[in-house]
Formats: sequence, structure tokens, C-alpha cells
Amino acid sequence: MKKQNSIFLLAAITALLFACSKKQAEELKPTTPTGPTAVTTANVTYSNFAGALFQTKCNNCHGPNGSVKIVWAFNGLASIKNDTRVANSVLVTKTMPKGGTLTVSERELLQAWFDRGMPE
Repeated sequence: MKKQNSIFLLAAITALLFACSKKQAEELKPTTPTGPTAVTTANVTYSNFAGALFQTKCNNCHGPNGSVKIVWAFNGLASIKNDTRVANSVLVTKTMPKGGTLTVSERELLQAWFDRGMPE
């Protein structure tokens, strides 16, 4: 019985090896998935960068449960577009975020986002 299983297995492997041509094998190769487009100063938007940055860096203090929401309340894109103090505090005087910092890349992308008219 063991010899029959070995012969069957060998026959199955041989059949699989010769079942498709080289061209067919190439067509069956998985394609490399293309990931999301990298965010650059040319394509930065609220939805691909700025929104998450404000959510992460500002929401703890300026969000609905934040201790300084009276000074400025972050509640999405409208709260940034309607208040010129945001760009000034983050990019010019660099007084925000308190207790945290932005990387050079984050500042560059945020500056580009403001310069581009804060696209959604």
C-alpha cells in the first residue's frame, strides 16, 4: 500500500510540473500590489495627511474632551479653515503642539497643505 501511495504521489507531482507551459506559469504569477500613493508636498490633502495629524497632535487638548477647547476647538476641517491662528501657532511661532513636536517632514507637508489652500 505504501508503494502505491508513493507512485501516485510521484505521478501527481510529475503531472503538475508538466501541466502548464512557461507562458502559462508567467501569467499565473501574482502581480506586485501597488500601495497607496506616497503623500508629498504636491498631493497633500486633509484626508491623506492633515486630518490625521490634527487628530493625533491636537485632539487631546483641543478636542471635545480637551482642557483647552475654549481657546480653540478642533472639530474637523472647518475649525482649521476658519481660524488663522492654527497655521501661525504650528508653523510660525511653533508654540503648538504643547508637550509634543512635529517632525521636519510633518511641518513641510503641513506647510504645503496650507500653501495649497487646505484641499480636502
